[in-house]
Amino acid sequence: MAYNFSAEKKGKHDLPSLHNRLCKYELIEFFPVNVSNEAITLGISIPFKAMDDPGFESEVQRSMSYLISDEGFQVTDFYTGNAVAIDEIPGLARRISAD
Repeated sequence: MAYNFSAEKKGKHDLPSLHNRLCKYELIEFFPVNVSNEAITLGISIPFKAMDDPGFESEVQRSMSYLISDEGFQVTDFYTGNAVAIDEIPGLARRISAD
């Protein structure tokens, strides 16, 4: 089982750079759902077993900050149906591991 999100960005994107950056995260799975010249949508899956890893909280914070703050993606939490706000990132790992 896993906790899932989607990340969507309209407009210009650099797929090779995005891929290189996201490959560095070991606990979170990222995969393309839709890629076009106009937009990109990624699926994000966090296996429940990863939530016990000591680096889990840090990896969630770094990856979400990168996607939302640095790259301008809108990340949607599939469990709540809500967009993840920048100010929610610090507590996100604790919240999803409690659900």
